[in-house]
Amino acid sequence: YTEHLMGNLGFTGLSSLVYTIRRPTAVLRTSTRRGVGWEEVPDRTLRRRHLRTHRLPPAGPSPVLDRTPLLYNADVAISIARPAADDEFFYRNAMGDEIVYVTEGKGVLESQMGDLAIRSGDHVVVPRGIFHRYRFEGEAILLVIESRGHVRTPSRYRNQHGQLMEHAPFCERDIRRPESLPVHDEEGEFTIVVKKGDAFHDVVMSHHPRDAVGWDGYYYPWALNIEDFEPIMGRIHQPPPV
Repeated sequence: YTEHLMGNLGFTGLSSLVYTIRRPTAVLRTSTRRGVGWEEVPDRTLRRRHLRTHRLPPAGPSPVLDRTPLLYNADVAISIARPAADDEFFYRNAMGDEIVYVTEGKGVLESQMGDLAIRSGDHVVVPRGIFHRYRFEGEAILLVIESRGHVRTPSRYRNQHGQLMEHAPFCERDIRRPESLPVHDEEGEFTIVVKKGDAFHDVVMSHHPRDAVGWDGYYYPWALNIEDFEPIMGRIHQPPPV
């Protein structure tokens, strides 16, 4: 098998070793699909705004290509998606990590690390560079946060070894990771759409991308449901730093 090292800071950050049947560099061709196409509102007047996101019409069928931007700058982008169909291609965000809050919907996130069941109330974290594809059972509404910085648990909730401490509002047992790993040993033409440089690019592979037979490490998609988040309570109102 081929050994494929993935991570967010080269050899010094979080990483995982993925073992695949074929080389992940077996690319037949690449092309630019289209630009992202986000435009700023010309009115820069400072005023309060109420974003009625559920009144927005769907931008298109894809959960990754057809997102309606709400707010964005050089560090973070917040958008909403109301997918009407599943994508045939896989998707890779090379620009940043993604947190996808499943406002409504139920389905599966497919990735090179396996299948992760998702449902309403989930915060789904997909680190940059991991290709994936959503499969929903019916309609879904997604709030998407794309971060140029790396998504991680707050340092105030972790000890020096990285373990979540007792005063954290969630713990390791609440974090769900991929549970099954279907192996696809197929040759042909399979597309991965990559977001990079304010554009979407088609990368056509000579084999099915999900040909991993196993992996280990700390770099993988995971989910945390809001119902498993326990707020810290007190007899008096607790300030936000708590």
